[in-house]
Amino acid sequence: MESVAVFFSYSHKDEKLRDRLEPHLAMLKRDRVIETWHDRKISAGTEWAQAIDDNLNTAGIILLLISADFLASDYCYSIEMQRAMERHEAGEARVIPVILKPVDWAGAPFGKLQAFPTNAKPVTTWSNRDQAWTNIAQGIRQAALEMVEVLQERRLQLEEPTATPVTPSTLGNPASGDTPAIDDREQWETPEGQVPIESQFYIPSAYEGRCAVELQKPGSLIRIKSPHHMGKSSLMVRVLAAGQALGYRTVSLNLEQANQRLFEDVEKFMQWFCASVGKPLGVRVKLEDYWDDIFGANDNCTDYFEQYLLKEGASPLVVAIDNFDRIFSYHDIETDFCGLLRGWYERSRSQPLWGLLRLVIVYSQEPYLQKDINQSPFNVGLPIELGEFTAAQVQQLVQLHGLAWTAAEVAQVMDLIGGHPYLVRSLLYHVAVGDLTLAEWARSAATEAGIYGGYLSGHLKGLEDHPALAAAMRSVVQAEEPVRLRSEDAFKLDSMGLVVRVDNEVKPRCHLYRLYFRDRLGG
Repeated sequence: MESVAVFFSYSHKDEKLRDRLEPHLAMLKRDRVIETWHDRKISAGTEWAQAIDDNLNTAGIILLLISADFLASDYCYSIEMQRAMERHEAGEARVIPVILKPVDWAGAPFGKLQAFPTNAKPVTTWSNRDQAWTNIAQGIRQAALEMVEVLQERRLQLEEPTATPVTPSTLGNPASGDTPAIDDREQWETPEGQVPIESQFYIPSAYEGRCAVELQKPGSLIRIKSPHHMGKSSLMVRVLAAGQALGYRTVSLNLEQANQRLFEDVEKFMQWFCASVGKPLGVRVKLEDYWDDIFGANDNCTDYFEQYLLKEGASPLVVAIDNFDRIFSYHDIETDFCGLLRGWYERSRSQPLWGLLRLVIVYSQEPYLQKDINQSPFNVGLPIELGEFTAAQVQQLVQLHGLAWTAAEVAQVMDLIGGHPYLVRSLLYHVAVGDLTLAEWARSAATEAGIYGGYLSGHLKGLEDHPALAAAMRSVVQAEEPVRLRSEDAFKLDSMGLVVRVDNEVKPRCHLYRLYFRDRLGG
């Protein structure tokens, strides 16, 4: 389950009581059920009221810690509480009022409990007993689970395809092994590459909304990270679509598609970058007007954007860079380009013109050896790290593919491949079009004769090209418990998506990898 943001609304006179609650939420935060925010998390130099508004307007749960001091505060009851009630009634958030101290409701500004939105009943009345705090934590957990379901349902309604849904009745019965006719087969969407923007098979998360809000902030930088085939490019195109809906100019660059010669020289790379951003905008290349050999590539690139692409009065410009981690193999370009983007981000804090630029960086791994943190774009902006599908999301995809699997069959899939987006969608596609049955998939999945053969052998080739990494993976799949590796080996295997971290140790991301690599790496 994706975490739900919890906004604390409280009087500063009740700060100690808020601190009492935090430890009781630790497990929920550790399990990523929730993430909490209150105004003590506002960093120095940040505009206070704007930070509160942004977080209040994007939270999934708004926790009102109500006392006489809360109700006596103009800001708490006139602004935060009113906005919370509006968002609750609109179905955008869930309000949880908690009575921290005895309150004279008859004389309070909001007087009566019925002033609260529908279904926003207090989860407990304050006391010094731990059970009261536990009850609050349980109430928050339940609200988080309910909000995830509500938000997912609303997104599905918003993205409901206009075409007739594909069902077993329109495609025969794939679950029983029937093979659809070729014209029906073509209706299914292959699992390779980005999930198209209009696809009915895209499973939305909480991240689309968060990114859309972040995109509206001047100078924003969004970092989308996941191993390959986990959905980061699919999220990227939806972030760009959100920008287009706002009237912004948008550009998408894929560094994997850039010519190798561009990485031979920083000057060539920066010129290519400037020209490539301008080309989709219909802007004629004018490098000769803004490039001066006296200055360095970073200065020339900055001038090109400042004087040519980011003109005053122009609409904001969103630049998304996919497969950003390709530059990590080229030290000079990595140093200069990362420093350039970080510098532009910092400029937006003081120069309105640079606030027009919004950056989206999409990557599988950060550089292992961190450079100067003040020259890195990887410790600023909004970080998004994509995970796997939940069992409920896998079941949703099963239904979208016209399959009538039981909970036990979905559990069988999860036991072997987890919720890995590509592995799940590949399985569902091949079963839906009649290529194989679930039983046939289970028998061949961990072999090169199965539907994952090319995918698995590609990972095997990557390991065999680096014997030390292959040896590390061998030790992981042979052990029944998580294994502690050299830090660099763990970092690389994690970036490849082959392992997941368990504290300071790692284990195979899924049982499929354990079976396949245990056989192929031998030893």
